[in-house]
Amino acid sequence: MGLEIKDPITGQITLLDQVTTEVSQQSLFFGLFNSNDPKSKFYVQYILEVYDDYQVSDYSLHLFKSSTLNSENNIFQVYEKDANIRVGWIFPIQSLVSNEHNYKDNVHFLRYAYVAFLKLLINAENHKIHTPDSNPDGVYELTDFYGDDLIILTLCDAKWKSINNFNIENYIISLYEYGYYSCEPIDTIKQLPGRSAFLPVDGVKILLQKIAPGLEKDVYLSRLFKSLLKTEEHPLIRFYLLYQVIELIIERILEKDFRALINNFSTSLNKKVFELKDEIAKVTSEKERISKLVHSMSGHMDANCKTNLQLCCNDLLSSFGEDHKSDLALSLYAARGSIVHRFRSLPESDIQKIESINREFEAILIDILLNYQE
Repeated sequence: MGLEIKDPITGQITLLDQVTTEVSQQSLFFGLFNSNDPKSKFYVQYILEVYDDYQVSDYSLHLFKSSTLNSENNIFQVYEKDANIRVGWIFPIQSLVSNEHNYKDNVHFLRYAYVAFLKLLINAENHKIHTPDSNPDGVYELTDFYGDDLIILTLCDAKWKSINNFNIENYIISLYEYGYYSCEPIDTIKQLPGRSAFLPVDGVKILLQKIAPGLEKDVYLSRLFKSLLKTEEHPLIRFYLLYQVIELIIERILEKDFRALINNFSTSLNKKVFELKDEIAKVTSEKERISKLVHSMSGHMDANCKTNLQLCCNDLLSSFGEDHKSDLALSLYAARGSIVHRFRSLPESDIQKIESINREFEAILIDILLNYQE
């Protein structure tokens, strides 16, 4: 699609669909112009050392924003966790327009940086970008078009194609865990209350983990982590959005257990209808299904988050005059009931307790979604 420039007087938009390279005083500039008017050029300078031995068509870009890993030194190698293969790099746009960071001499990064710069110049993926006004000298920064807070994930297509059924959409939750929000350049993100990002391994690696098998095509999960959570601030609504994940998983548990129960009953030689009735009542109990989920996933959950979530839930129960519960599943179930049915009686001063729950609950849900096994 290319970049666009707007005439501030007439409002006319010029599409810059052609790119050339030009050297001026030992500096590299990209000349941008419309194919119908090649004499009228605009320029963007490239200040990093050029390593142009990678083909642009062999790489793909995915754009994010982050309120934490957004300084020019937040440059990381990206690995697919299960395959243990480096599939690319992730870095802020600031690291493309500055040579003051720690990777300015790293040849491997610079190859990816040059590819990313070129692809952004031609807006290869047709992202929604800014349209700056034309200026007298005709020289621009890349950030004039993309903003100064963009995060760029650059993937080597040959690397990810070696991974069975690789799809970046299946790694959105994993990227979210690090604090990366899927965004268009024109989008804004907020510093949401209590949001804490997962730290890169050894300060240099991002390990991307695929969403658990069977959950890849769930539309709600995609919406939740790509759009809903990055904009919603109210603790009550965030809790409701998060709890929908529990509803989703325990519905799957119900379907599986109910099928097994009916199958066992239909093949049993000693059928007892009243026992079947009791067993159906048990598998349909939301409390029982939450307990089953929490206990089955306990080994995959961060121990501190588990402890903190139970403490936060019990603290909220105190605000409703209810007794503390003895384990995480019971505490979560009771807190959910109080929030949904009795929120109107919660003192304004205690609403932050739901905020505290959300912080730990979000981390627990990510663990579940990445590791759940049916």
